[in-house]
Amino acid sequence: MDRRPDMDALAAAKRRQYVKKKKRERVIIVSLLLVTILAVWGLIFSILYQLRASTLPPPVETGSTEALPPVETTARLPQETIATAPPTTQSLTLTADDLHTGDLILVSTLLGRAYVFPKDESGLLTLYGNKSDSYRVSSSAIRLKTEVVRALDTMFDACFAETGCRDYQITQGYRTLEMQTEIYDSYRETYGEEQGALLAAMPGYSEHHSGLAFDMNVYTSAGVSYSLGTAGQTDPVYNWIYDNAAKYGFILRYPESKTGVTGITNEPWHFRYVGRGHAAYMTENGLTLEEYIALLYKYPENGEHLSFTYDGVSYEVFCKKAGADGTATVTLPADADYAVSGDNDAGFIVTLIKAVAAD
Repeated sequence: MDRRPDMDALAAAKRRQYVKKKKRERVIIVSLLLVTILAVWGLIFSILYQLRASTLPPPVETGSTEALPPVETTARLPQETIATAPPTTQSLTLTADDLHTGDLILVSTLLGRAYVFPKDESGLLTLYGNKSDSYRVSSSAIRLKTEVVRALDTMFDACFAETGCRDYQITQGYRTLEMQTEIYDSYRETYGEEQGALLAAMPGYSEHHSGLAFDMNVYTSAGVSYSLGTAGQTDPVYNWIYDNAAKYGFILRYPESKTGVTGITNEPWHFRYVGRGHAAYMTENGLTLEEYIALLYKYPENGEHLSFTYDGVSYEVFCKKAGADGTATVTLPADADYAVSGDNDAGFIVTLIKAVAAD
């Protein structure tokens, strides 16, 4: 069957209508999709806004005096400028036990000051195997306070460096009560009661109990020994100890002219450690330990102090009397270097130590 021209025109018109219809449908679908998407996003934003609004503080009313906390306008100072100033003094509490310890304790038969033995002997050091090679020791059992051994090392090292001599020999050091009793009884038996008491201290009243005192002689490399009091007649080098002991803190404890003060006859071999400054002052002024302690009693804490300088160091010394219970409190400069010793009786000796500035 042949197609008519009007039929072709009609078919073409229907196709155009169909295409237009499909386009309208697509536009409608796309529009609906966009509207849906926008609606969903709007809902999401609305929810998010409400959530955020719930976490914010309530709005501030205009004119409210409590709207905001006051602003601190005062500037803060650096920590260093507002810190409390350091104390200028320090308080030192001394006990009854401290009365009987220290480099200046006075042990004396004549004054009735017995040595108060500590609970143990932990402060003692055996010389043998612990000293320098610049001097000798007669027994491996001799012991002294550790600080005394170190001062001996320094002194005799200096002696050897200066003279080449290492013949000084320590013969006696610390003694127990039993050891002193044996010596005392032997002297009384040999020299009689009165003379024996002058030659040896009563048990409990010997400086050797303290570990601060020692006896010595001279023992040469040839195996010859001399008493220290006469060794200088053999060789003047052995007088070095008398000229230099004070520089290292030692004093000749019982000089020939002071028996009436010490109660002990001349012992040119017996030395005692008291510390450098005190030893220098005592030696320069010809004082025994008894005389020096008596002098220091004239210088109380709240008064004039004994002041002197030795070898570039200034010393300021005063006494503090103990209370009825044996205790005392001392006020010192906060930055002070100091040493404290009991007098072995009723008070304390305080020494302030300060280096002297060089010119």
